Amino acid sequence: MAEPHHEAEGIGVSLSSGSMTGLGRETVGSLLAAAREAMGSSLEEIAHETRVPLRHLLALENDRHDALPALPYAIGFVKAFARTVKLDPETMATRFKSETQLTPHVPTAMKDEPMDERRMPSRQLVLASVAVIVALVVAIGLYGAGAFDPEIPVVAQAPATEAPQMVDPAAATIDSAPLAGPGAALPAPAVSPATAMAMPPLAGEVVLTAREDVWVKIYDRDTRAVARMGIMTPGERFVVPAGQDTLLLRTGKAGALTITVGGRALPALGGPVETIDRVGLNAASLAARFTPAQPAPAQAPTTPVQTPTGA
Repeated sequence: MAEPHHEAEGIGVSLSSGSMTGLGRETVGSLLAAAREAMGSSLEEIAHETRVPLRHLLALENDRHDALPALPYAIGFVKAFARTVKLDPETMATRFKSETQLTPHVPTAMKDEPMDERRMPSRQLVLASVAVIVALVVAIGLYGAGAFDPEIPVVAQAPATEAPQMVDPAAATIDSAPLAGPGAALPAPAVSPATAMAMPPLAGEVVLTAREDVWVKIYDRDTRAVARMGIMTPGERFVVPAGQDTLLLRTGKAGALTITVGGRALPALGGPVETIDRVGLNAASLAARFTPAQPAPAQAPTTPVQTPTGA
């Protein structure tokens, strides 16, 4: 009795060649091996043509599925092998799936387990970290507002003296009386005295207004008690209480403050980042700060004595 044959794309494959499954039919490995031998090709030639590693081709023919990679790669090797030996690749792939115990890779689900409390930072460490961050933020804000600027002593400026006026000798008034005699001096020319510009008297409520973030310290000159210390935000005002004429001001950004006395705005206390201290916050002290000293009266220039010439 003749043996039955398996036809695959025009090539007869004998069922007697290759291994048999428990159901009495040939495996994919035996079919691939029989088809390759019928073509007269070696495994090396199949490996060169399909680019499938030789060890994987050997594993396929010997049905050693445990030596094959994951199922998607193994199915690709089966199709490439079958296509090269003129077998239907889809049929071989379907049969291989029914024979193999390889399974597609399924990502392992993460276990929803509570975190080990021993791996979490302690409550004390968290609080300490928060405290350090807050301290850094406050320090940066104070530094930007000028709280750590070095104190620059206020140096009293020397009173400006007005330069003597030049007098035109021709414009001087000279007495028409004749000279009294040898050695008589000519009358001195008339010179108008210099006048100093003085600020009008200041009186009324003293108000500090911040134009930008600025750190200030307002304290009592005698008791050193602090009336206000911290950062004033733009637009914030500090009204000097009535009767407290001993309050002093320290700040690292003198130009960031506007001071008014009785509603009258005064010039800036200093530059944008200039540090000032012990600035009196009362009308008299502020008026003295911005009022120039009275210049000394200019002396009239002396005229050399003319000695008449004669025999």
